[in-house]
Amino acid sequence: MVAYAAGAPTMEEMICLYLYDDIKPPPAGTLKTKQDVLALAKKKPTRQDVEINKNWFMTQGGGRFMHIARFNIVRRFLAKKDNMAPCFYTVEDVFDVYHVPKQSEKRQFGLKQYEYAINDSDFTDRCEVFGSSDFRINPMAQFIINPNGTREIHRIWVEPVDDDYDYESSSWEAKISNAVTEGEIDPWGIGRKVAIKFTGNVHRIHNFSERDLSLLETQNRQFETLKHHSSALERAAAFLTLHNKKMDSLRTKGILYAKTVLAPPLGIPVPPLPPVLPRKLARDEPPPLLSAPL
Repeated sequence: MVAYAAGAPTMEEMICLYLYDDIKPPPAGTLKTKQDVLALAKKKPTRQDVEINKNWFMTQGGGRFMHIARFNIVRRFLAKKDNMAPCFYTVEDVFDVYHVPKQSEKRQFGLKQYEYAINDSDFTDRCEVFGSSDFRINPMAQFIINPNGTREIHRIWVEPVDDDYDYESSSWEAKISNAVTEGEIDPWGIGRKVAIKFTGNVHRIHNFSERDLSLLETQNRQFETLKHHSSALERAAAFLTLHNKKMDSLRTKGILYAKTVLAPPLGIPVPPLPPVLPRKLARDEPPPLLSAPL
């Protein structure tokens, strides 16, 4: 287990965990052949889990672009857009009333890190380590309809959903990145999925009443403006910059094993070509030209 009380793995650390089950690459010169690489993968068939503090992630990490106001179910409940009777409801109860299928992605909020703060210093690490992040409302949130019909929500917050790092994604940005880089990062397929688990507690806890609906609507619009609305050309340029930074960093820090493994082992002499013996000419055959005619 690799635990981060504050912070998250860098791109380089996560790729090292994916390949070598350590936050650092093996010592230089230890992976000289394909057999060395495959032996390492066989020795470590699984990868360590990564633990990240929930509150850090929601305030300083990739969750800082998320807010409870972005969940439509919260605004809809306070707006009384249903015929629910006075009672105490859990968040799952409300999803059921609104006919959101169980185990559906619609019960979570998905956020693509590629679309937020593309000029921030953590952009490369966020995109590589997390790609797309999912968030949920805490299961213990209380949705209350009082006997007089007024509505309240008590002890509600947003928390990140556990994730994993591998070369599988539904995001087109991640699919392109994976297709371009996987052959160079892991040509022999030794990488293993790294589980990302969020631990601890979220400190930003909310209580809402109907009077807060207007504020929540405003907050939802404000957080939506954080999303980087750009043209396809601008997105492609940002992706290309991200890709180049990623590969340059991995090469500079000696994380890639492909350069040494794909080259022939040193010290093995190349056998000489067999000598070409002169062929006996036929009776009427002219001798071969030693140089091109003028």
